[in-house]
Amino acid sequence: MIELQKLGRLSLHEFFLLVVSTMALPVVAMLLKYRGFRRTEQLLSRFSRGPISVDATEKVHRAARMVSIAAHKGPFNAQCLEQAITLWWMLGLVGIETTIRMGIYKRGDAVEAHAWVLYQEEIVLGELERLSNYTPLLDVNIERPK
Repeated sequence: MIELQKLGRLSLHEFFLLVVSTMALPVVAMLLKYRGFRRTEQLLSRFSRGPISVDATEKVHRAARMVSIAAHKGPFNAQCLEQAITLWWMLGLVGIETTIRMGIYKRGDAVEAHAWVLYQEEIVLGELERLSNYTPLLDVNIERPK
């Protein structure tokens, strides 16, 4: 019941972003599994617009919040890369440029990988308590159609 009350407090735009996120996360996961990262980003970039010139910080944070809610509370438990690509794609639809950063953290013999999203050099999705322990390996600034 509490979750339904929270849904009722969302604006129409936030509710729309949540629905799109909930539907897109499993599709992105399937694309990554069967097509790989590079082919997935190439396919999704076809649906993007060129960059906009206005500051869209509020829109970016709102979209990131809805992707995170969909990933953790929705029917599909999405991993960090699936969330990052979903947010990048959704923002690209309206011309907002973001960067997907991937890094690793070595703890003993184990290696952990993580992906997070930056907007104007600020982390908007994928923040972790120990993110500073991760060594960034790759920034993905995907070419969008002009």
